[in-house]
Amino acid sequence: MAREQVAFQPSWGKRIVGMEGLRAVAAIGVLVGHTQVHLAPSVSWGPAAPIMAVALNGLTLFFALSGFLLFRPFATALLTGERFPIIGRYAANRLLRIYPAYIVILLLVSLVLGVAYATPQLDAMTETRDTVGYMTDPALLGMNLTMLQTLLPFSLKTGLGVAWSLTVELVFYVVMPAVAILTWAIVKRTRMTWGVVAAVTPIAAIFVIGAIGKLVKRSIFDGLPEGNDFIYEWGGNWYAVLARSFFAHADLFAFGMFAALLIAAFETGTLNHRHARPARVASASAAVFGFVAARLAPGDFGDTAYAAAFGAVIFFVALPSGNGSPGIFARVLETLPFRYVGLVSYSFYLWHLPVIWLMVRLGWAGENSWPGLLRSLGVAFVITLALASITYYGVEKPAMRLKRRTDRGTGTAPRRETWPAHVNRTAPFRYKSKRVGGGSRE
Repeated sequence: MAREQVAFQPSWGKRIVGMEGLRAVAAIGVLVGHTQVHLAPSVSWGPAAPIMAVALNGLTLFFALSGFLLFRPFATALLTGERFPIIGRYAANRLLRIYPAYIVILLLVSLVLGVAYATPQLDAMTETRDTVGYMTDPALLGMNLTMLQTLLPFSLKTGLGVAWSLTVELVFYVVMPAVAILTWAIVKRTRMTWGVVAAVTPIAAIFVIGAIGKLVKRSIFDGLPEGNDFIYEWGGNWYAVLARSFFAHADLFAFGMFAALLIAAFETGTLNHRHARPARVASASAAVFGFVAARLAPGDFGDTAYAAAFGAVIFFVALPSGNGSPGIFARVLETLPFRYVGLVSYSFYLWHLPVIWLMVRLGWAGENSWPGLLRSLGVAFVITLALASITYYGVEKPAMRLKRRTDRGTGTAPRRETWPAHVNRTAPFRYKSKRVGGGSRE
């Protein structure tokens, strides 16, 4: 399969080598975690638990990747004062990227296959197939079709189940550019030469929102009666609405945004090739520290530490070596299997949980043991990848062809002279990868 067939041109800038591969890692990690929880809950990871904990935090990696991919053009604009993304096109591209495939899969799962979450969970129990079936309630369908089901208790965690995270993403799609626009307007109005400070401001704002959200959640949950933790986190109640909200997850995007800022600094010449080696060493150290801290951090702040580690990993993969060529990890992630799974990872993510419940219904799931888990993983992966490929080529790719570039036109860019004089717009640090399409859910 030609490279062009496993990559898609982003709507801004050049494709970065290795990003599809990271998306593949995230998607497979989520599949492994849900397969083990639902089909082989007695299986223990044993000594491999710390390593598996990293792999199973695929959703956190997805959030960090979204922060990286979507903030990168805004970071570049705030650093240089040039080519602020065209917001109308940005918004249209977001809708084209996430809604068409989601709506098709939701309708198939809810009305044809009957393996959707038909009602929110109200009892203190773990998820069972008793809560899974056809979802035909017009109100629930309407909330899920708009991707707003996570905002109200009566529709929380209905439909595709994993789609609660898409509501979080949807809010991020609105809040991040809003903060960037506000920062842009302040700099333009005051004619301050902020540069890096301007680019850091949206990152800090998003991080603070998430940190406060986690503190608020923890203070509320600490006062609740013990024994119903699952329902507080996932049930049809306002506590779970808070637990599943952007307010409680915003900080996970911030670390990917910070990685985007650093890459933008290299691309614009704010940093140059002499900084590449120490930056790679620092990012590798930060990743290790983050993964260790995640094992020690209390409660939800473990997710924050994982996000910090994943942000460092994203930067490490995205940053070329001193001569401008992709690093070894980026080249590994660019190999065909990783690229292809990453390409269809959005559909893969949406399909995998319905596939697991379909396997339960058809008796295709393995027993609750290590051999059974491996069998279940193999079956789930093959079926999910096949369905994801169909919806990618049948729905996602045609929709993405309608996307428009967000970096053309003058937009509302302020005059160049209002920005830092030290910014080197000739950008001596360049990527050598070809524009072969690319990736990502950008």
